[in-house]
Amino acid sequence: MKSVALRLEGPLQSWATQSKHGIRGTDREPSKSGVIGLVGAALGVERSDDEAVRSLGELTFAVRVDRPGSLLRDYHTSGGGTFRGDSSYSVFGIKKGQAVVSERFYLEGAIFLAALGGEEERIEEIGEALRDPRWPLFLGRRACPPSAPVFHGVHDGEPAEVLTSLPRLLPFGADEGSATPADEALRVVVECGPSEGDPRDDVPLSFRPGRRRHGRRYVKAISVDPPAARGSTQGGAR
Repeated sequence: MKSVALRLEGPLQSWATQSKHGIRGTDREPSKSGVIGLVGAALGVERSDDEAVRSLGELTFAVRVDRPGSLLRDYHTSGGGTFRGDSSYSVFGIKKGQAVVSERFYLEGAIFLAALGGEEERIEEIGEALRDPRWPLFLGRRACPPSAPVFHGVHDGEPAEVLTSLPRLLPFGADEGSATPADEALRVVVECGPSEGDPRDDVPLSFRPGRRRHGRRYVKAISVDPPAARGSTQGGAR
């Protein structure tokens, strides 16, 4: 098996799998659906292409938490005001004079290393797309662009093995003096059987607007001790 590694780092990230009504939350690590969406953007997969989305969802997935970041809450409003003195305008169909209030949560300053595993030809194709994406990449939401190159190499082995072997990540542009202590174990979320872990409903089946559908997988957290960090502009990319 081959695996492609993805460096997920930016000022803000948001990986919601449980958002309801006016509360748009985020998980504490990237969701499979969110990472598959990022890969789909790199490949140029249309949202209406259910077959391609399902095919990507069949790849094995794991994610390592190199820096958990902190939770940021944004109090957000749409509509309810005026535009250049005109109170009759509306936003996204909101009636004039009304405001839609939401709370949006983000991970601030987080760094993750994710990996997708599958057949060599497919993984190499994804690697090429991440080097030269067709559409812009974002970390869960369009407002969250990455601050470092996402592609972090194609490697031999399944995702959990790759995330154990690759060096720890420093913030992009940092030098080795800011490395995480080498004896601090890192958390990795891996896929497992139903009797071994907790359910996650984040396997993408369709990204059609208004008709998104997700399947279930099971995950568990393990601790790994990867090699010491290297300069952040280095890495396993090839």
